[in-house]
Amino acid sequence: MKKADLIIYNGLVYTSYDTDYAEAAAIADGSFLCVGTLAECRIFQGGHTEMKDLGGRLVLPGLIDGHTHPITIAKTIWHVRMPSVYEKDALLQTIKEYADANPKEDVPYFYGECYHAETFGPKGPAKELLDTVISDRPARIQDFTDHACWYNSMAIDMLGVRDGSGKAGSPIGEAEFIRNADGEPTGWALEASPDGDFGIYEKLGWYPPEGTEEESVAPFLDSLKEKGVICLMDGFTENENAMKLFYGLDKAGKLNMYYQGASIMGNFRELEDAIARVRDWQAKYTTEHVGINTVKCFVDGTNEMGDSASLEAFQNDPAGENYGFLNITEEELTKAMVRLNEEKIDLHLHIVCDRAFRICCNAVENAQKLCGEGWCIFVTFAHCELIHPDDMKRVAELGIFIDWTTHWAGGYFGEAAIEYLGRERWDTMYDFTKIIAGGGMVGYSSDVFSYAEANRANPYIGIQTSATRVDLEAPLDSKRFAGSVRPPAAAKLSVRELIKGYTYNNAYRMRMLDKIGSIEAGKKANLVVLDKNIFEIPLEKIHTIDPEAVMFEGKWIK
Repeated sequence: MKKADLIIYNGLVYTSYDTDYAEAAAIADGSFLCVGTLAECRIFQGGHTEMKDLGGRLVLPGLIDGHTHPITIAKTIWHVRMPSVYEKDALLQTIKEYADANPKEDVPYFYGECYHAETFGPKGPAKELLDTVISDRPARIQDFTDHACWYNSMAIDMLGVRDGSGKAGSPIGEAEFIRNADGEPTGWALEASPDGDFGIYEKLGWYPPEGTEEESVAPFLDSLKEKGVICLMDGFTENENAMKLFYGLDKAGKLNMYYQGASIMGNFRELEDAIARVRDWQAKYTTEHVGINTVKCFVDGTNEMGDSASLEAFQNDPAGENYGFLNITEEELTKAMVRLNEEKIDLHLHIVCDRAFRICCNAVENAQKLCGEGWCIFVTFAHCELIHPDDMKRVAELGIFIDWTTHWAGGYFGEAAIEYLGRERWDTMYDFTKIIAGGGMVGYSSDVFSYAEANRANPYIGIQTSATRVDLEAPLDSKRFAGSVRPPAAAKLSVRELIKGYTYNNAYRMRMLDKIGSIEAGKKANLVVLDKNIFEIPLEKIHTIDPEAVMFEGKWIK
């Protein structure tokens, strides 16, 4: 009989969402040998077995972040991070102060984070305004949503926007530079990836970190592991060097977590390229802990920018003709799903508003009918901020997976979406309770994009926010929203449901349930020992949890 390397005991071992607590677990060669009573685990005790008393602490399965952006975050390590300011004059003063504190000799390109869409409204910010506080070098201020930005005049000129000599790339196509009635670029750009700023870098003769350096990504990965996150899925894998980085870290024994990548499909025409990348990267970079078998596609934009796909015309359109933006049609999605099903490659969709949600449900239903009993892929809808009530039951019926970004639930994006959706529809957003009650599978994630918000990848901040609907850092006005609770208050999620989503549901969706997602004999020994019982402390204190210990495959990494 195999003997245990370690037996942990005298704990509250939360094995899974649908089972009772265990008091002990025996571990050998990185896996659980036995989970149950101390007496049951002692059967595996040998002369070299270490015994660890947990002192009654709660033990959870290792947590899983179902959608985040480690390389995108790593690329922002050089950005200037500023405090959150809504009022225009205060924002300009803040930018000036940070520009003065970061002179062009040290920071030749001032990339500041961030401004809020509400500050400027639907017309967006103007380059001339930014010029008043920083004109000695190119400057870009990122929108809070990461789906827009604000350039000064020098940056616009370096990018070649006026004469069309340059262009900016982005994950969903080329950036849209907003222009005034005379055709002059205003300085406001939508979906402008920082990768598209190469014109600025070339003219400066200076290039920022690519994000695939170990020193750039390590602080973020370490912060996740410190909180008990032992697995993540990349919202989209930016390039081959990203896969190579995670492969190299794992081969060197430095990764100590699971990484699942995703190949980006900008539009339907890029489907075959996305599939080819999956196959190429699978062949080159698959390890026990690193893998990729997913294609990612952006279906619409954001509610705050007014480029999401809505079932109703946006409220700020007098003509009642603006229903937002779709990056791919229902017919194209159906074809993509059938093709991916042939390849047995899963699909991850960025979906924000109700029309996008509906056409994606339709596409899944169409593809399932075409594939019949051969249907085998997993389709995940990420974000799903606004869902028409008629479509909620379709999640369980069609076997769709939902990925929700928990720390958004308190109103992180403010009230900018009201401009487009109206208050009545805005009040119904971020509600997954009926989907869960109907048997739909919902997993949870952080979806952070920069080091400016990387602290919000802390899963306990996300759990608290979705359990209370109150944002810790930027709560809604308590005079307008009782207790700063983001409507609807009835959409608060239970802690038990949230833990299920961060463990079992995410493991299931990522096809890793044989390894992770619960504490069971035969599975990898991944767990987190909490310093406070998350099921017993007040909801408002959950963010204070700081794990005492974290184990990855039988090895203490904290």
